Amino acid sequence: MQSSFLGIEIAKKALFAQQRAQQTVAHNVSNANTPGYSRQRVILESTHTAYGMGFNWQLGTGVKIADVNRIRDDFTDRQYRNENSGLGQWDIQSDLLKQVEAVFNEPSDIGISSVLNEFWKGLETLSKDAASQEARETVKERGITLANTINHAVTQLDDIINDINYRISIKVDEINSIARQISQLNLQIQQTEIGGASAADLKDKRDLLLDQLSNLVQFESYEDENGIFTVNVGGTILVKGPDSATMEFDTSIADGKITWKEYGTDVRILKGELKGLMELRDDKLQNYIDQLDKFTLAFTDEFNTIHEKGYNLDGETGVKFFEYTGGVLSVNPDIVNNPSKIAAAQEQNGIPSDNRIALELAGFRNKIISIDGRNCTIDDYYGALISKIGVDSQEATRAADSQAFMVSQLNERRQMTSSVSLDEEMTKMIQYLHGYNAASRVVTTIDEMLNTVVNRMGITGR
Repeated sequence: MQSSFLGIEIAKKALFAQQRAQQTVAHNVSNANTPGYSRQRVILESTHTAYGMGFNWQLGTGVKIADVNRIRDDFTDRQYRNENSGLGQWDIQSDLLKQVEAVFNEPSDIGISSVLNEFWKGLETLSKDAASQEARETVKERGITLANTINHAVTQLDDIINDINYRISIKVDEINSIARQISQLNLQIQQTEIGGASAADLKDKRDLLLDQLSNLVQFESYEDENGIFTVNVGGTILVKGPDSATMEFDTSIADGKITWKEYGTDVRILKGELKGLMELRDDKLQNYIDQLDKFTLAFTDEFNTIHEKGYNLDGETGVKFFEYTGGVLSVNPDIVNNPSKIAAAQEQNGIPSDNRIALELAGFRNKIISIDGRNCTIDDYYGALISKIGVDSQEATRAADSQAFMVSQLNERRQMTSSVSLDEEMTKMIQYLHGYNAASRVVTTIDEMLNTVVNRMGITGR
């Protein structure tokens, strides 16, 4: 026989369940604008049934909250993070390649191309008046300007590499920090769920950290059959449950690699800002520096070869115009101190009117020479370098824009699933309110019934 108070117990459960559901609605509404928050939904289910004594029938015992679920699309999350890694890679390359373009500053009046053109014009002027000291002074000064401009470009490219190394060290520190936070959240989530409570808010914090991590480096995350959450970077475990690994980067090495402290191996990086930085440093930027070095070396050697076979106003031959040592270009100090040592004559007895070497120096800009296995002029080789930088920059910008669009679309899809809809929450608020009111009316009704039984039955006719 069932207790007379079973109805009140059922109504009490209903009141508590509706009240808890209403609190979840309030929690959703209050976090409608919280970054990374996923709306929560209360799962209601009936409690175990009771059997009537002597009768073959079942009697319901009420309602309970089975769980509080996060509304989240894991598949879209994985897509978003994968594309976000690509966005991080191309976005940072686009930003830094714009700095590289600014170093060369082409076309402009102060770029290497313009300065080199002024140097050729100075040589043409000298070829028209081989005896002119003024023309020699102009060639000297423009040679110094050309050397300084090239050296400045090399210095700035080295500065960008140093900046990239600094950025890599910062990104590595960020990854290590995020990994530690995720491992701590894993422990908190595990402890919370063991206690039977919902860890939805903690999982939201973890997902927000995973979103941030995806911009830095591509990874895979999964939860095994034992509930252990793992983050895998390039085939190596970064986070497993409450434990996290550490990345290291040696800033004292120009081309330093990122390694695992615990495993002693190199970190395999596929996408993300780290990939973009290292690819730009080791491949693209180093290639620009190498090509600029080959340009300068070929220009110096070929120009000096012509200049050394000529005679200057002092009757000397075999004098170099440029010096290129240790990656630094400069005009021969003897010429800097005495422009008369600039060679213009092909024969000693032709001084000062002989201008054949000056003509050959001025015509050098059109001479086909071999540079890095290519037959081209000095101007063409440099132009190809500038074109390559421009193409790389445009490619990075287009890729970054394309990735940004994809990330935006995927994020909108995620928001459609997990973001809080105030209209929907208002509807649920009214729904749970009516449920609560109905349960309270049940309590009132049963109370009146019991009052009739206890206080009014058996008094008729008294």
